[in-house]
Amino acid sequence: MHGDLGFLDTLYTIQETALDADFLKRLTEAPAVGTACGPVVRLLSDRFGSSYERTLVPDGFCLFRKRGGPTSPPLAGLQTILVAHMDEIGGCVYGARKAGGFDTRFWGNTPEIFRHATLQGMDYLEEDPANTFPVIAQEVAVGDEVRLSISGDHVRPYRTVWTFAERTTIRGDVIEGKALDPRVTLYAVVEAIRKLDSPAVGALLVMAEECAMEVARKALIYLARHAPDLRLIANADVPWIGNLGEGRLDMPAIRIYEGRNFVDPSFGIRASDILKGRGVEHHLSAARSGSQTVLFTPLAPTLSVALPSDGVHLPRVKMSVQGTERCVALLTAIGELGMSDDAFAAGA
Repeated sequence: MHGDLGFLDTLYTIQETALDADFLKRLTEAPAVGTACGPVVRLLSDRFGSSYERTLVPDGFCLFRKRGGPTSPPLAGLQTILVAHMDEIGGCVYGARKAGGFDTRFWGNTPEIFRHATLQGMDYLEEDPANTFPVIAQEVAVGDEVRLSISGDHVRPYRTVWTFAERTTIRGDVIEGKALDPRVTLYAVVEAIRKLDSPAVGALLVMAEECAMEVARKALIYLARHAPDLRLIANADVPWIGNLGEGRLDMPAIRIYEGRNFVDPSFGIRASDILKGRGVEHHLSAARSGSQTVLFTPLAPTLSVALPSDGVHLPRVKMSVQGTERCVALLTAIGELGMSDDAFAAGA
């Protein structure tokens, strides 16, 4: 049972927060592939600062929470988790090829897209977003299969990962660049948590969602063991606008279905009604595509937040500044739900 939602009547209207263009640019331009998320973790650690505690599980997730809450168990008093993932599409290098270059595994797009793109590589353990190097992808035929070979001066077998190398631009309402899926909703989660500024809420930032969604189970088990007071989870992601019902670039959505999965529809519908009643701009929707949200539904009542993009998994896609600001406001309002005194009397 999800309990009585009468507590939602206490919610006040959340105002939109102006976009921090400089931080968003740095966040979207930084590389993070698979669980090689060091550059993004460093940027986010600087963003939250010393007043937030960080729980980093390598090859898993990073969780940020305002200092000052109970610590026994480690996440006692944590009531609401906002989830996003850090990694983007790309690939990892395998062994050397006799004909030159290196075999590679890749995900998120076709060989042709990567071959025609400007790419960057980095060492798996790198943390500085400035320490990348150019790599080139070439299509190679292996029997009837088309694969990619990666070459570059600093490529190291089994240690190099690679992705697009693009600069993010913001003109008027249009954000354009690489990795807007997922970094725009990652940005929104981070800014909502900073705005709420409470040890009762936390940002759970997961690795490898684009290529190995099972990595999120590490976070699931950690929360189950260490967060006894958890009562609300919201996962935020960026689907292609064509996969989101009534999708609008300038308007975030609460998805009650992701692909074939249910995401607590009755809870999502009731929460959406109250949020709309309080002036929080969003719409109720469903997506043809999936995300990692369903993994978290056993832990607590769960919401799926989506902000769509024009294009997905390409070197350059487009999103909306106003949509991003509204997404921050929606996630902040959701954080307020979890901190209400009357929240979820019956538990989850």
